[in-house]
Amino acid sequence: MHYSDQPPTVEAQPLRTGSPGQADSAREAAQALDARDQAYQKRLKDAEEARAKADKEAAEMRRKRDNCDKARKNLDVLQNRPRVYTTDAAGQRTYMNDAARAQALANSQKAVAENCN
Repeated sequence: MHYSDQPPTVEAQPLRTGSPGQADSAREAAQALDARDQAYQKRLKDAEEARAKADKEAAEMRRKRDNCDKARKNLDVLQNRPRVYTTDAAGQRTYMNDAARAQALANSQKAVAENCN
């Protein structure tokens, strides 16, 4: 209120204070804000999960590609080198016999088939 020593002019308008309906609209606005915030948090969470899934898939593809490269190199060695050997713990070379070479060749072909498709 405003007090003065003169009466109000004829054009003066009475001031209306807020009604209880305004409290409802403020509550609705707060609820709408909460709903938008929850939706935003859900979008952030979904985006994080999608990024984690994409990173996991990319790592799996890199691992599979590396395994494919190794399997192809092993297969190339077994197919194109006449004498293949392994080195034991003492550093001595042990040459593969025909049966071991055939088994290693079959394993390498299987690894190429599994990892290079």
